[in-house]
Amino acid sequence: MKIFERYFERNKIGWFPAFPNKPEIIVIIPVLNDRDIFATINSLRRCTCRNGNAGVIVVVNHSEAASESTKQANRLLTEELRQGICREQNECSAVYVEVVEAFDLPVKQAGVGLARKIAMDAAAYYFYQQGKTEHPVLSLDADTLVDVNYFDATRHYFQEYPVAGVSIAYAHRLEECGEEVANAMVKYELYLRYYQQALEYTGHPYAFHCIGSAFAVRASDYVAQGGMNKRQAGEDFYFLQKLISTGRFATLQTTRVYPSARFSARTPFGTGQAVRQIVSDKGEFEVYNFGAFRDLKCFFSGLSALYKAGRERSEDYFFRQPRGVCSFWTEMDGPDLLAEVNANCASLPQFVKRFFVHFNAFRVLKYLNFVHENEYQKVPVQSAAEALFRELKFLRAAGCREYLDFLRAADRI
Repeated sequence: MKIFERYFERNKIGWFPAFPNKPEIIVIIPVLNDRDIFATINSLRRCTCRNGNAGVIVVVNHSEAASESTKQANRLLTEELRQGICREQNECSAVYVEVVEAFDLPVKQAGVGLARKIAMDAAAYYFYQQGKTEHPVLSLDADTLVDVNYFDATRHYFQEYPVAGVSIAYAHRLEECGEEVANAMVKYELYLRYYQQALEYTGHPYAFHCIGSAFAVRASDYVAQGGMNKRQAGEDFYFLQKLISTGRFATLQTTRVYPSARFSARTPFGTGQAVRQIVSDKGEFEVYNFGAFRDLKCFFSGLSALYKAGRERSEDYFFRQPRGVCSFWTEMDGPDLLAEVNANCASLPQFVKRFFVHFNAFRVLKYLNFVHENEYQKVPVQSAAEALFRELKFLRAAGCREYLDFLRAADRI
């Protein structure tokens, strides 16, 4: 319990959920002037709750610098939620919704990261107060629907496995879009899946999807990792990297969430902005060349040779690597990093684990950007997928949608 006490000493709770239905699982949803929240809540209320009741925390939020029209829309939305959905529930409701106002947040902090943090802190505090510190908190978005077993599958997984967190299977709702937007969304989701599969192919242990509407975390691990950050975009990626580094992270494939494929300008980057850009570029979308991942696999495959290796042996190993890897290793002061890793491990498994703490997902991105400035050119996403499928000996598909459908199906195995 001390870890909760220390966390909440540093992170004061300004709002406490009541939850008369005593939930065993809580899902949090940040909302900014988004009327899709009604469909999302209805989707959650259709879920089965065989493993205990569920709580939902909706944080309607905006910055102090938001336009008056946005502020007014948020006020009306909050009132509608409280007068509608919230009045239809009681202490016997299997799914109980709490709505909190987070209005006029400081400009420097306002954004989806802070809104998610307000809700997740409240959920973790509730479980702490109830003595349910090992129960899961789920993160969702206001435009995301869920499978009917969403609560049961997640609760069961956390009961059966000692995970810190999970990435939940997902599929964007393409059928709701016009052809142009749907085609753009197919390419973007294909890229997300291509990137995850290609990273897994390299042997990197951090090859997971990191999507704010598709993850869950154990309450005790949430506070142990310092809670959600306040980033205005990318908050999910940064937080999940900390969970993944515990070595107790997994993919939950027995349920699925369905984010919207719509445009969005709520964050400076992410799905909505990417889809908008693809449409603006007349469907053109270039991604990292598969060759860069192939080189990384070559690098990772011989890591054991670097355990307790002296400078001469390690330099010989790196000079035999593909040119881009060798150049990047020099650029990032690799010899010093390797010496530090070796100085702090007593076994090969410890060495490998510590190595990937340093060569984490952030460093992989730096590597990819580096080699695409010096060694490789980006390629159309379909070409990248074709190269991946050839290497993994998957059946070749006819186009982006078929490649995406194949990877979606593999996600549910």
